[in-house]
Amino acid sequence: MLTGYIEGYYGLELSWKERDSIISKLSESGCNTYFYCPKEDPFHRMKWKEDYPTTWLESFKKFKINADNSGIDIIFGISPGASLELEDFNYLKRKIKVFKELSVEKFCILFDDIPKQKENFSLHREILELCLKEFPDMDFSCVPSQYCKNMVEKSDNRYLQELDKVDKNVPFFWTGDEVITSDYSEQNIESWKALFCDERNLIIWDNTFANDYCVPKIVMQNFDGFFSNEDKKVAGFLLNASGIELIDLIAIEVFENTLKSNNRSIKEILSDKGFPKELINLSHFFKINISSDFTDDEKKDLEFLLWKWNEKTKTFFYPYFHQLNQIFNEANKPEISGLKKRFRIKE
Repeated sequence: MLTGYIEGYYGLELSWKERDSIISKLSESGCNTYFYCPKEDPFHRMKWKEDYPTTWLESFKKFKINADNSGIDIIFGISPGASLELEDFNYLKRKIKVFKELSVEKFCILFDDIPKQKENFSLHREILELCLKEFPDMDFSCVPSQYCKNMVEKSDNRYLQELDKVDKNVPFFWTGDEVITSDYSEQNIESWKALFCDERNLIIWDNTFANDYCVPKIVMQNFDGFFSNEDKKVAGFLLNASGIELIDLIAIEVFENTLKSNNRSIKEILSDKGFPKELINLSHFFKINISSDFTDDEKKDLEFLLWKWNEKTKTFFYPYFHQLNQIFNEANKPEISGLKKRFRIKE
């Protein structure tokens, strides 16, 4: 099973040094894959028809060598969907050839997050089939325009039915019931696989730790439900996280903890990292869905973290803590309802 990390979020793009750090953590954790598809890389998405600069390719080559030496496979993502026509395949072919020469063997074609009118199911199928025909020795995967159950249920399902005609050896990435899912029970996985032909492999694109939709909130939590790794219910499970190196290293540790059934809590993981007890006491505010119940003790812990904690790592937490403080102390103001909605704080 593919296990690892997706650099596929909005708003932030890792440095090469940070990518190397993620590679090291993946290797230490027993994972095997790094999926490169950052939304903010212009040559990945907005300018996908254009060539990467030579200096960038030199840096990528070093990154790929480091990944190879660490036992981590690179999936290279190209996202042409927003401006794709059939005659554009030559641009896609040229880009794949460039990275094939850099020893990349796994490619993903992404059609996610594009305007509704660009969800051309026959075009997407044809492009994937051209990739398979032109590069029979390469491994291809796909992120469909409809990449969760909710999206399929809101449509007439023709898109997924047509795309599902592609060779069964092409796995599709899937986020679950919703864009953000943390319950990967075997029952849920079976319901997702039922939307496809029997042999279609799914690779989970997990957004549990992603925060590009709720910045500056930090998300750190265990999964709500998970499957047995031995049953091989899916072909892979990759984390799309935050782009904040420290938080993403913790996310990988949570994932390792889950895969190895170590049953360590978030509080234990944070404690081992040397975070102050006041932050650990507030760890339930790092969940996707949180309660608006704030105790006096929690307010005191937050005040300590805002005004008396001066570790370097405070930088990553301070904006969220500041807005939590605003919610705690100004709960009745009309503008606070927007913050609560953004951070999924329920009354």
